[in-house]
Amino acid sequence: MGQISLEKLTLRYVVVASLFLALAGIEGMMMRTRLVNIPFIDAEHYYAVLTVHPLVGTYGWAYLTVMGAFIFLVPTLLKRELFSIRLASWNLWLQTAGVLLMWLSGFLFYFGSLYTLYWPLPAYFSPPGAVTFSIGLILTEVSVLLFLFNIFATILRVSRPGLGTKSAVVAMLMASFGLETLFKVLSGLVNRVKLGLGIGKPLLTDGKGEPEKLPVFVVAVFRGSIDAVINAVVLAGAGALIAGYMLLRTFAGPINPLSIMDPLIYKNIYWWGLDMIADGDVLIWTAGTLYLLAPLLANRKLYAEEVVRYIILADLLVSMGVWSHHLLSDRPQPWFLRLFSGQFITWGEGFTMGLTFFTALMTLWLARPLKLTLPIKFMLGGIVGFLLGGMAGLIQANYGLNVIIHNTQWVPGFHFHEMLLTGLGSILFAAIYALTPMLANVQLDEKLGNIHFWLWMIGGIGMSFSMGLAWREGMLRRTLYFTDKFLPYMIPAWIFGAILGLGFLAFLLNVIKTFGLKNVIGLFLPEKE
Repeated sequence: MGQISLEKLTLRYVVVASLFLALAGIEGMMMRTRLVNIPFIDAEHYYAVLTVHPLVGTYGWAYLTVMGAFIFLVPTLLKRELFSIRLASWNLWLQTAGVLLMWLSGFLFYFGSLYTLYWPLPAYFSPPGAVTFSIGLILTEVSVLLFLFNIFATILRVSRPGLGTKSAVVAMLMASFGLETLFKVLSGLVNRVKLGLGIGKPLLTDGKGEPEKLPVFVVAVFRGSIDAVINAVVLAGAGALIAGYMLLRTFAGPINPLSIMDPLIYKNIYWWGLDMIADGDVLIWTAGTLYLLAPLLANRKLYAEEVVRYIILADLLVSMGVWSHHLLSDRPQPWFLRLFSGQFITWGEGFTMGLTFFTALMTLWLARPLKLTLPIKFMLGGIVGFLLGGMAGLIQANYGLNVIIHNTQWVPGFHFHEMLLTGLGSILFAAIYALTPMLANVQLDEKLGNIHFWLWMIGGIGMSFSMGLAWREGMLRRTLYFTDKFLPYMIPAWIFGAILGLGFLAFLLNVIKTFGLKNVIGLFLPEKE
């Protein structure tokens, strides 16, 4: 049996990720159906679905799609081989197993910690459910770490060693983030001061040759991967803590969870790690995809490319300090963390992402006349989704206002679903439509693609707004109601959710029509020598 090709492996990732998106969509419609007072599932099952639904969508759909794209694009742009195709193949199945275990913990054991892994909430659910969930979470995060090792090992291979491997890697990273230029400017200023004052020796600014500089897209991948490592380690630790406590409680008897970990300390560590998905990976990996797609589709250089390198570095610093916006309404949380981390630093993300969108849009604008192809449509739709969801996020990142809206439908409606479905989902589809000709030398059908685009956008925006508006009537998130009070919002949310689902079905039909069902299944069959 021969080694699988990178193109075929990438297509495998996309197919498996699409199946997980279908599963997440089914779960979403199950909850939408229950919220219009149709007793499709009972309350316990509802909360179990609520717990695993975002994890299936995030780690099953978004992460696997990103992984598939990056294992192809990073080595292709760097003109070098992926560090290990075998490891990338194992990643797919390990991640799939982890996500399925988390899903099964809710489906079979009704594990439901109310959408979070807050300590000590999971301690009050059945040991089989909590342990199954924790094992699935640990497997998933280990898979993420192995993927990141593969990416780091590929990027940090230096094709022009020059000063030696370690020196060359440092020089390459400095040049890639624009720090080399900044160092030269600052060194020049220091030398002028020293020359004027007649003190000391001038700083050396000349290197031996020009260091290798990574493409902007790869810089964004590298920078986002730093957040992904932190996220994976923190969440794997949370899973290990919960599993260990459950096993200890089962075999050693009752133990007070508060004696093991202080809830406030846990929440700060947990949200610092978890926030790396939303404010690190989702935003910066999306930004990197825009940095790739915009010049690729416009057939011109990325606008202000050198400035973008500083934006990526600035976003790294911002992402490290924004976690406390999840704790703005948590009264025990220190006020200075809520104010500076939760509000002011969070607003900095609006600045860095705004510059990202401006750069991508200017690249397209300067390429006029430009045909609105499917990848461009989905890219523009994704930017619209991020602007809508991002503005909602900046509004709720307010020290006073957050107390009113934090625990309401505003957050999952206006913010989460707008960002992840209309924003991130559309950008991922843009990448799929753009990369398919590179992977398989075929184009997805344009007519079905347009149906997919309009149904996806209408359904995503409509469902998010319908859900979000229910906050005005006092509808809380993570809460199942047995009343008709919120039906004027939940019924439209169900309808728009169905429209969103029809858009996704158009995408699946497009894939089957283009490749043929036999060839799609054949992607998972071993290659012959």
